[in-house]
Amino acid sequence: MAVRFELVTTDPTGARAGVLHTRRGSIPTPVFMPVATHASFRHLGMEEIKATGSKILLSNTYHLMLKPGIDVFRRFKGIHPFMQWDGAVLTDSGGFQIFSLPEDRLITEKGAHFRSFHDNSRQLLSPESSIAMQQAINSEVMMVLDVCIDSRTDEAGTREAMERTHRWALRSLAAKNQVDTGQALFAIVQGGVHPHLRDESAGFLTQHPFDGFAIGGLAVGETNEERKTMTARAASQLPQDKPRYLMGVGTPTDLLEAVLRGVDMFDCIIPTKMAQQGYAYTFQGLVRITRQAFRLSDEPLDPTCDCYVCKRYSRGYLQHLMSGKHHTGSRMLSVHNVHHYQVLTWKMRDAILRGSYAQAYRELKQAVATPKDLKDAQLEAGANAVTLKEVG
Repeated sequence: MAVRFELVTTDPTGARAGVLHTRRGSIPTPVFMPVATHASFRHLGMEEIKATGSKILLSNTYHLMLKPGIDVFRRFKGIHPFMQWDGAVLTDSGGFQIFSLPEDRLITEKGAHFRSFHDNSRQLLSPESSIAMQQAINSEVMMVLDVCIDSRTDEAGTREAMERTHRWALRSLAAKNQVDTGQALFAIVQGGVHPHLRDESAGFLTQHPFDGFAIGGLAVGETNEERKTMTARAASQLPQDKPRYLMGVGTPTDLLEAVLRGVDMFDCIIPTKMAQQGYAYTFQGLVRITRQAFRLSDEPLDPTCDCYVCKRYSRGYLQHLMSGKHHTGSRMLSVHNVHHYQVLTWKMRDAILRGSYAQAYRELKQAVATPKDLKDAQLEAGANAVTLKEVG
């Protein structure tokens, strides 16, 4: 079996601790996957990502299909030797990127027709071509191609996209089964914010032999409460013995909420994206390191953190780097933020194993979700205040 999920224990809250066994090692869950979109990180090398404790990364099928292309991955025999990463890799299918494209795209039963932003060439991303690309990439976990839509889409539009997602999922499964590459394939539960559609999607997909199940179509316009409700509803209907993956989510608070609702796997660009904007996640709140108040600070970013940035560099030095727009600053904050996410998942797992997730949830949520400088950051950021509310 390409991927085997071992459920170790379930906390009284429903939070789960498990192990995802892959051909590139066993990965304790809950797990956060940093996003190496183009088989790379903007400011980080693979050695630095490994040092954060990360064991599995996410890469983007859509972008890698366009550049460097399928022939490169066939030549290098997959993404691991190409980018020199010896851990596991999950590849998304490209559905979200198609959703994010401007209007020059057409979704038909065959697939998604669009123009490459690199050379304006016409492209088709179908369930079959997505699987072929992911097989060339040779990731441990492949995702079916889905139809991603705005979560506020009406019921009729949501049903149409969901039913096409189901048909594409079966085509993806058939394409995967034509060649035994030893890769796993996860299906994606859709249905927007319509409870009965989420039920229907989970019910349909779990009848088929997928290796795991993702909850998709969230973090695309719904409210926080809707996201929590739909996550809980979908997760409760997925098999106990298969991994559950909430796609594209999120902030540290989002992870705490989703684990509470029985989710095992996460990915998001937030840790590195926020680092590039000068923000560091700590267990004392969100720190905007560009603030003048940190110029003379000889304290580490987070006194409880054991990443090399916190062990060696002061807030004052990081303030100097980020206020001067030095790339080294973004790199250091990225290392710290990714490590912070890994430590958060380790803390959650430890609490689940002890049967005390409810208490850890309350304590960690307070530690990561009430940053002491949030009001100052909102005032100083001006137009970015809404973003801060979302990511704080």
